Amino acid sequence: MEKGGSEIFIPSVRSKVVKREKAVSFFYMLLTLVLFILVWQMAALKYNSELLLPTPLKTAVALYDAVRDPWILKNLLITLKRVLLGFLYALAIGVPLGYLMGYSKTVLQIMDPLIGSLRQVPIMAWVPLTIVWFGLGDGPTVFLIAFSGVFPIILNTIAGVQGIDRDYYHAARSMGAKPWHIFSDVIFPGSLPDIMTGMRIAVGAGWMSVICAEFIATSAGFGYAMVEAQTRMYTDKLIALMIMAGIVGYLIDRLLLFLNIRLIKWRYVA
Repeated sequence: MEKGGSEIFIPSVRSKVVKREKAVSFFYMLLTLVLFILVWQMAALKYNSELLLPTPLKTAVALYDAVRDPWILKNLLITLKRVLLGFLYALAIGVPLGYLMGYSKTVLQIMDPLIGSLRQVPIMAWVPLTIVWFGLGDGPTVFLIAFSGVFPIILNTIAGVQGIDRDYYHAARSMGAKPWHIFSDVIFPGSLPDIMTGMRIAVGAGWMSVICAEFIATSAGFGYAMVEAQTRMYTDKLIALMIMAGIVGYLIDRLLLFLNIRLIKWRYVA
């Protein structure tokens, strides 16, 4: 009876603790948001200029109008399409290359100087060259998304492969596993958590880089909508679009985190 009672009691306690932690986390998030809005309101009153810093209320109205504006939503979809395409390119290049560099010391020694040098070049330094290569439009933006996202994927894939305990390789070989089975049963599942982390970083970097690229290298997209708001001196609309970009980026990150948890449930088992 005691055993049965403890089996019921312990999950109940754990559930209460989880709920309490979520409530505390929500409270702190709400408190931070309220304090931020108060500071914003005080700063807006001090400047007393809608051009320099509109009030939170005026910005909220602009945000409400923005999420209902077909032109803005159309440009947002254009940007999301570019992010998805660039991310897929980064994934297609970064994961295989990361596996090769993580598994083979020779490939790592050959590629590491090149990868290490290229990823130090600021992403915006590539904008003029990509315009020369691809012209205005999707080409430069997709390239910049793929370029900014490929390095986190490569580095995290390398870390994932190199972090696998060598005993797993020895155990698989001792049981007669072929190279393909070693990859599918040892390397892939062992490196997947790090790859998922790299994917989250890559999408975040791609989202930021595409907004910047659209300031210059295209005449459509969410970044272009921001430029239009700045040109017309609609500061409230510009800040509203910035908030909208932050929310969209956050939702994309939450989606990848959800996929991460679903694909590697074993890592989150208590």
